[in-house]
Amino acid sequence: MTVLLFAGLTLRELVRRRLVVAVALLTLVIVGFTAWGLHRLAGATVGGAPIPTAGLRATAAGIVILLAFLFSFVLAIGAALVGAPALAESVANGEILAVLARPIRRADVVLGRWLGTLAALALYVTAAGGCELLVVRAATGYVPPHPLAALAYLTGLAAVVTTAAIALAARLPALTAGIVAALLFALAWVGGIVEAIGLGFGNAGLADAGTLVTLAFPSDALWRGALYALQPAVFTAAAATTGANAATAVNPFTVAAPPPAALLAWACGWVAAVLVAGAASFRARDL
Repeated sequence: MTVLLFAGLTLRELVRRRLVVAVALLTLVIVGFTAWGLHRLAGATVGGAPIPTAGLRATAAGIVILLAFLFSFVLAIGAALVGAPALAESVANGEILAVLARPIRRADVVLGRWLGTLAALALYVTAAGGCELLVVRAATGYVPPHPLAALAYLTGLAAVVTTAAIALAARLPALTAGIVAALLFALAWVGGIVEAIGLGFGNAGLADAGTLVTLAFPSDALWRGALYALQPAVFTAAAATTGANAATAVNPFTVAAPPPAALLAWACGWVAAVLVAGAASFRARDL
């Protein structure tokens, strides 16, 4: 009950800061702009003739992937800059001292803040991602192969960044913890590119270095899962055919296969381990 109480407090704080309203309005603007662009695309002509259905849907698939790619970065930055203050600001303003005067465990505070932040991010992924996919379907008729799986992978990506931000905020100021978590996400994305370069050129050392980065911060693996769930079968076949080519293996917009089950299990274990480490660090912190 204590964990759920702090989760609810976290959600109410986000609403009180008007963050939810601001993000909702900006998201509606982006969705509206996407709808306008796709409507113009669907009505476009080539040589006086409408764009063939296959070409229109292939173009829509590319747009969906590009939007998801940009959304993943926005989501990661948002998760870092929302997750870190959820814990660090209550320490900075002294609010945590009043809370801990009661018989409340510090681990419950950390877990509640994490749960509330992740719930807000999961709702945002579902609402924003679902609206974009509905707009694409209405305008072009294109539906990705596994849209729900893609949204789940993106929520997992948010969970990785949020967990890192909150664990860092157990010791660091909010801004520092948020920036470090966002930079770790960027480093993991670069690590995925390095791994692809190593595999493309047959350089085992380079590939292993990229793999280690991916394991250390598994957000890139979850992004690739979302990408696989969104791309049509023809994109997957093309990626599988050209995956051994060094010139095309670095393409961040196609993957030949989803992340293996072992890697997904590792990501889940990583989130649990980092969250426990953050709670232990916060419990030992001198307030």
